Amino acid sequence: MHTTTRHALHRSLDALQYWVLTLVLATTDVLDQLASRVRRIRFDDTGSETTEKAVLTAIGLAVAVGLGAAITAVVNKYQGQIH
Repeated sequence: MHTTTRHALHRSLDALQYWVLTLVLATTDVLDQLASRVRRIRFDDTGSETTEKAVLTAIGLAVAVGLGAAITAVVNKYQGQIH
């Protein structure tokens, strides 16, 4: 492998690691905020908050599934270069 190609591959992998880490940290922050909101809602559990809990849970699940899909897509895209 040429030095230029190897250098470009390392730069691409570094950028990929940076964006995956940024995405994971942002998702973790969002999920933490949602968990805090759910704890506050559970404390004052009345009818309308139950619906809000369900919506927040669905949003958290959607974020987690989306993150998993994004990571899978990125790994599949760069898998050939990693080997």
